[in-house]
Amino acid sequence: MTLGVKDIASDGHHVRVRLLTSRYTDLSIRYWPWRANYDGYGTAKVWETTVQDAVDGIYNVGVEVATFEGDDRLHYCTDWF
Repeated sequence: MTLGVKDIASDGHHVRVRLLTSRYTDLSIRYWPWRANYDGYGTAKVWETTVQDAVDGIYNVGVEVATFEGDDRLHYCTDWF
């Protein structure tokens, strides 16, 4: 799986992206670790990763993208596929 994020705002904040999965049996959401782009406006980062939920399988996959100031999440967007 490939995750990527690009900083498109010259606002001095950094951006992060993370994977979300929901489990098959109860649809509970697992929030995977954030991947951060600290390199500033106009830069992009891409990560190759794998995902597996051995408990009961993955029902759905989503992604969350956010703007951060330090460790404070300012704005975010979530989408499920």
